[in-house]
Amino acid sequence: MGYFDDIEFEEGSKKKKNLEKEELIEALLSKRERIMPDLDIDSIDDIVNYLLEKNLHTKAISCLNTLLDYFPFSNEIWQRKAIIYDHKGDYNTALECFDKAINLNPNDEESLINKGITLDNSGKFAESIECFDSVLNFAPNNIDALFNKGLILEKCDRFGDAITCFKKIIELDKDHKDSYYEMGYCYDYLDRLVDSLEAYEKHIGIVPFNYNAWYNKGVVQSRMGRYYYAIESYEMALSLNPKFASAWYNKGNAYASIGILTRAIEDYKTALSINRKDVYALYNLASAYEQIGDNKGAIEYFTKAVAIEPGHYESYFGRGNCYYQIEDFNKALRDYDKAVDLFRENPELWYAKADAEYNLGRLEESILSYNTVLALSPDNHQASLDLANTYIDVEEYSKADDLLCALIDKQPSWAEPYYAKAKLFFLQAEVELGIKYIEMAFTINPEERFEFNFERDWERVLQFLISRDN
Repeated sequence: MGYFDDIEFEEGSKKKKNLEKEELIEALLSKRERIMPDLDIDSIDDIVNYLLEKNLHTKAISCLNTLLDYFPFSNEIWQRKAIIYDHKGDYNTALECFDKAINLNPNDEESLINKGITLDNSGKFAESIECFDSVLNFAPNNIDALFNKGLILEKCDRFGDAITCFKKIIELDKDHKDSYYEMGYCYDYLDRLVDSLEAYEKHIGIVPFNYNAWYNKGVVQSRMGRYYYAIESYEMALSLNPKFASAWYNKGNAYASIGILTRAIEDYKTALSINRKDVYALYNLASAYEQIGDNKGAIEYFTKAVAIEPGHYESYFGRGNCYYQIEDFNKALRDYDKAVDLFRENPELWYAKADAEYNLGRLEESILSYNTVLALSPDNHQASLDLANTYIDVEEYSKADDLLCALIDKQPSWAEPYYAKAKLFFLQAEVELGIKYIEMAFTINPEERFEFNFERDWERVLQFLISRDN
């Protein structure tokens, strides 16, 4: 016959212990001398931890001050007092207390390590590393000092040095799960993805139910292009934590990367059911709808994204593209203008703006925008061609010719500039030169011969070429 846990007894025992702690606290606060000899460091830790759990920092400090009245040279009590000030965020006072503790026992590893942690919390990373090094000078195998030093080195973007610390720990303790986890992060940052994956797998081998490790493993696999494996890792993370919004989001990204957009949409929506204000999930969901041709759905979610984050230029750009696809060029241009206002150094946004202006017949504005594209991205040959064609439309033939000649010099095997050059000659009644450039274009790309869009007297030229060939 089995036994059941006596929950009521456990709760009663806990209440009794808490009552005893309360009595000790009151005795300390009232400075009852008779209890002092009976207090060991474990009892003091129990009291301090109990008060910290209740966020009663002032009362905890008062208790320790009473103890210091009787034991002013206690390294342990000064250290506990420092830890409370650290919890409060009063790092300067905490460091003063740690210094007093260390002066009483200069080789106390625990005090030095905790001081290093407080220095870290206060943003004094170099001093924190020095503190951990002072421990390692006389205790080179102190795992806590090595690990905390590694964490600070990570924060300082010294990932190689951090890995050295974590490797040293693993030499001392091959099952040190946290070192494998941190190594995975460092290797990922250094783009050593195979090493990162191996580190996460070793961590998972020790702690198989860490959903963050499964998630990070999936991120690395995605970066390696192993999307199916990444999906499996994200699903493991989600089996351990179904409310892990980032895992749903990244699983959606993995599905999108292999073209399974319906599954991607499902996962983005699940992520949004957990965190409805996730702008990245809204944006990627909208982008997935755009890719499957559902511009209405895409516009809906791009609109939600900019409602939450008005500065998200990508969503204005995406929504503008959807309006462009349905040929609502006025709305497209409004969104492109907004995107450009938010990120003026992005040539892709200016290019979209130029195309929308062109389609609205606002050719002079379009020319300005195409020129901005080229100022930001001088090697954008397609933009140069579009600008040349726009110059042709506004009869600025000299500017068009300069652009086309430069394009032909840079891209002699690209047929399109020859076509545009032929058009330019025909519009200036230089038919023979126009025919010459059409022949050159046909030689480069014969498949384009009957896809060419002739204007004005171009049909006559086509008939001329056909009759001559026959």
